[in-house]
Amino acid sequence: MSKRILQGLCYIFVFAGVLSCAPVKFTKSDSIVVTPLGGAISCTPLINGSVTSFTYSSSSSLPNIASRCNQTTNVTYEWTLKNADGTVLPTLPELSGINPSNVDMQPLGPGSYYVFLKVTDDSGILATYNSSTPLEFIVPGTGGGALVCDPKLNSTLNSVVIGDADANPSVTANCNPTASTYIWTVRRNGAEVVVPNLGGAHSPAPDFKSLGSGTYQVSLYATATGFTSWQTTTPLTVQVTSNPTGTEILCNPRINGSLTSLTLTPSSPNPLISANCVPNDIQYNWTVTKNGQSVSINGLAGANSNPNFVSHGEGTYLIYLTGSKPGHVTWTATAPLIITVDGSGPGNMVINCSPRLNGTFVAMTVSTTGSNPTVTSSCTPANVTHTWTVTKNGQTISLPGLSGSSSTPNFIGSGLGTYLIYLTASAPGYNTYVSPSPLEVTVANGNPIVRRVTFTKLVEVSNNKVDILLVVDDSNSMLPENQRLAGRLQNFVNDLSASGLDWQMCATITRAPNVNGTPTWGASKNWANYSGSPAWVLKTGAPDPYTIFTNTINEIGAGWANTDDERAIKAAFHHISNYQNNSCYRTDASIAVIILSDEDERSVGGDISRQFYPNEYKPLESEDTPTRLAQKVRQTFGQLKPFSVNSIIVKPGDAACMADQDGGGAKSHEGFKYKEISDMTQGYTGSICDADYSQNLYYFKDKIIRSLASIPLECAPVGPVAVSITPAMGGVSTQVINNTLHFTPAIPAGRTVTIEYDCPMH
Repeated sequence: MSKRILQGLCYIFVFAGVLSCAPVKFTKSDSIVVTPLGGAISCTPLINGSVTSFTYSSSSSLPNIASRCNQTTNVTYEWTLKNADGTVLPTLPELSGINPSNVDMQPLGPGSYYVFLKVTDDSGILATYNSSTPLEFIVPGTGGGALVCDPKLNSTLNSVVIGDADANPSVTANCNPTASTYIWTVRRNGAEVVVPNLGGAHSPAPDFKSLGSGTYQVSLYATATGFTSWQTTTPLTVQVTSNPTGTEILCNPRINGSLTSLTLTPSSPNPLISANCVPNDIQYNWTVTKNGQSVSINGLAGANSNPNFVSHGEGTYLIYLTGSKPGHVTWTATAPLIITVDGSGPGNMVINCSPRLNGTFVAMTVSTTGSNPTVTSSCTPANVTHTWTVTKNGQTISLPGLSGSSSTPNFIGSGLGTYLIYLTASAPGYNTYVSPSPLEVTVANGNPIVRRVTFTKLVEVSNNKVDILLVVDDSNSMLPENQRLAGRLQNFVNDLSASGLDWQMCATITRAPNVNGTPTWGASKNWANYSGSPAWVLKTGAPDPYTIFTNTINEIGAGWANTDDERAIKAAFHHISNYQNNSCYRTDASIAVIILSDEDERSVGGDISRQFYPNEYKPLESEDTPTRLAQKVRQTFGQLKPFSVNSIIVKPGDAACMADQDGGGAKSHEGFKYKEISDMTQGYTGSICDADYSQNLYYFKDKIIRSLASIPLECAPVGPVAVSITPAMGGVSTQVINNTLHFTPAIPAGRTVTIEYDCPMH
């Protein structure tokens, strides 16, 4: 017997009079699972056994409906009734069961009525049947006769052939009178497919090309109030072919080299926007919308640029590229790059400045025979208004030559003493910047008066705490995968134990498990056979962590009822939202999320064109989006919290891995949204088909600081800096850069560093 069948059976053991059953695992509860043995339910509903349209008359008997399905047991029949404008009507009592009889539409009044059939396998093994065209029932009245349609491609054609250089054809129904409902059905190689943007009376450019090469047959079923329906007898034909190579433009727009979305704060540098087009000698046309309105972004142009989004204020910017060149197929982005400027409003944007002397120092002592230092502001944005204020001996003075973003004022000519230089920078729509501390310039005659500074530091290991959240997909498509999951993560667990990290890990699943009878998103799972407290926080030092990990993964399992609306991002969102109660996150630790799934958020990532099963598409909610999860972490833990998401998924474009996953009996999907959140947080995107998941998981182990590379100084030192290291180590050189003492090589943990230097006496 097939393993798939065995998974659906309850094993019965009779021992000492006890009946024992293993948990029953179910397939998709709200979609359809294609299994090697199950196939699909097929029906051919007919009225009175032979027709699809029936007109009531005084001489006719009430009609019967035969569903004519290949599966008649353990199935549920659902009949839906609509009128000509597509409105769903209350179902008639007789519309129930396998073969409704004496169907009487006449009490509904004159008009045309349409009956659709849906048949669902109660065991979930067979794919659901949904009628693509309805049965028609006509109640005579004062109607206008028959609806007439004449569908066409590109206004006049019944068939077209399109290649890479051609645009998608328009599809027009041409119905007289105008129809109330349009049901378009497209088949490729006998299988029904969903063509993006096809619907209604006129579709300017339904995207046949996005579905790949092949022949597409397009049929229409249309209805109008007071008229009999119209349906296609000879389908329109769209043939998609591939043109010879060499004429295409291929682009891969990215932010900062690898990202498709990025959140900026007012202090962020301008991002790098790259087109990555081949060939590169093309015309680049960038367009941007902000909150639905077109905007012009300063500096966005060409193949590579660093445009200033922050100066345009808070909001979400969608960036599209069109690349064109004579004799080439124009390339147009199907998905935008996304820049989010995150602040509390355009009026509260922050000016960032870093005033310096000679580019690096905040304090300097110069002699009367030396040179005046250059004063720079280094403000972002650069077009601020600079107001410099200088005091000497407690009195505000005017310092010749001090102005703007960079100048060399005449300190020496203004006499001996200490000058304190303050900066105020302002710009419309921004909070004003005020120096938190002044620059200091001391003009001395001969040897300056100094004070001795001594500083001692023990070098210790730091930044070695990480909190890990494991989000496991327990849906039907993961059933064979979760049985291999623990083995593929063995090296990851072993690596954690040997990393030197102070780690702890919690786990949740991609749905809302019941907690005391209440569905609760982001609830932590207890670790199996783990004696720690709390039981859901696995910590450094746990005995045999791999066995605990394996037992927990096996206990989570897969394929349970109501598991097939996979929402790993939402689960992580709520797990982090509940940080005060779940003990999973420490204030001084990094956060690494690991998502394990062979589908996308809500199965298809909110993209209906990727739907495989009927009703599989579900729209994304705010908590399902990568941007919202990243915002939640920042709002909860602050902007500086190290945070990454690692996604182990069917990587976009990996057809071989998808085929391997589909072989388990349920359809997988590429993880576009999961890759997006990994790119956004500089995490790792790995293949769920890999034999070892540990190779590139990013959980901040490389951020552990086991040495001391530099020490900040109180001032720009006068004279040399004396350094002593205990226990002693040779070969260490030092350099003062930007009022910081740098060590080469870095001082390892376990040693004590003492430095002594002189600062000017003010």
